[in-house]
Amino acid sequence: MKVFPVHTICFQKWLLFLGVVASVCLAAVTAGSETGVTKSVSKLSASIEKTTARVGDRLWLDLTYELPEGTRLSGDATVKGLETLTVIEQIPQPGKIKILFLVDQLESFKLGPFSLTCIDDKGDEHKIETDPIAITILSNLGKKPEEAILRPIQDIMPVKSRWIFYLSAAFAVIALFGVVSGLIWWRRKQHIGNAKAIMEDPPHVRAEKEIATLLASGLFEKGDVKAFYFSFSETIRRYMEAIRHFPAAEMTTEEILRHIGANSHDQEVIPLLRQTDLVKFADATPTTNHKERDVRTARDYIRQTSPVPDKAPGVPPGMEVGG
Repeated sequence: MKVFPVHTICFQKWLLFLGVVASVCLAAVTAGSETGVTKSVSKLSASIEKTTARVGDRLWLDLTYELPEGTRLSGDATVKGLETLTVIEQIPQPGKIKILFLVDQLESFKLGPFSLTCIDDKGDEHKIETDPIAITILSNLGKKPEEAILRPIQDIMPVKSRWIFYLSAAFAVIALFGVVSGLIWWRRKQHIGNAKAIMEDPPHVRAEKEIATLLASGLFEKGDVKAFYFSFSETIRRYMEAIRHFPAAEMTTEEILRHIGANSHDQEVIPLLRQTDLVKFADATPTTNHKERDVRTARDYIRQTSPVPDKAPGVPPGMEVGG
């Protein structure tokens, strides 16, 4: 029988004790790492599928957010910073918001910064914001636009005729007659218009009635989406023209944006006008929910800019401003 010295046995027990201690420490560290600690800071980051594009391209923008435990996004998670973009589609996902937008600017520009408002477990609001993203716009004239040769569709063809003098004289007489007739018509229209303006509804009541009539027509439900949005867009533009005193009904959305300046209410309705342009000219097809959201946005704009925000006189029940 083999006998081990006493000091050897003590050394082995000491090694065993150190091994147990090390195992316990390792288990504690592993448990701590698996349990984790909830991040105490909300984060928002933005990424785009590519940073170079041409006019007319459609790009996906991803907004990814991280919220501590007990923190949530406020309201309907409205993204600030999209006002200058033509948004085609917006898809909310867990921890992410995907936004498809149309590149409609001729020069390179920056996206954002974008921001979201969140509410912590104490009920306090905090804003989280991204850094801006630079977008480089490529020329549609090729890699060397300075070398491109622009030519007219058809060359100018000189025309000579002995009847030019007589035709010019006749045209001058017709133009003069047209000017005189136009002046007479304009004077009559001004007189009738002044008398009619006294009896007409105020702009916000008239706009609400037009929206209600359009919804009752059922154009959208019948599949005539483009006709619905043409009438819807004209109502908004005529209302803006009436309260801001500039020809909004004859302007493009970009011209309106440059004209309104820093008016916050008018700026908030610009994305809606961009959406109607997509339906009218780019064959975009909004869903029923999207249409209802557009109608609510228009009515909110009318309510916020009307002289009587609560209820306009003369509006039938169910057609109140903002309803």
